[in-house]
Amino acid sequence: MQTKTLADPLSRHGIRKVRTICGYCGVGCAVDVLARDNRIVAIHPAWDGPANQGALCIKGQFAYDYVHHPDRLTHPLVRGRDGRFHRVSWDEALDAAAEGFLRVQAKYGRHAIYGVASGRTPSEANYLMQKFIRVAFGTNHIDNCSRA
Repeated sequence: MQTKTLADPLSRHGIRKVRTICGYCGVGCAVDVLARDNRIVAIHPAWDGPANQGALCIKGQFAYDYVHHPDRLTHPLVRGRDGRFHRVSWDEALDAAAEGFLRVQAKYGRHAIYGVASGRTPSEANYLMQKFIRVAFGTNHIDNCSRA
């Protein structure tokens, strides 16, 4: 006799369950993302998650609509001389960002540079952001947007 799991009824409805880590903060809550037709339809806390033990905050469980939002950027944009944003390659976008940082640093000094890390990225990415600001520019002006 075969035992049924939660995945059986989900898959009958075209829903795929993927285990991952919530990206909202550095706690590392385990979540099960439910997706149909390559779109997130729900996020459930993982009952066996070592950090969250079956619980999730309201952001972790319900704030995923930004993933498929029509205004979400899907390619790099750089403001042109005409004041409008133009689609560019990643290399062009990174060059423009580097030039902007260096221009501000040259004109106003290293403490005019600051970084804002994101609550929607993994802790490792936020660590790299603060390391970049502190080492590349010699300033401790780094913050994050992980406010509740």
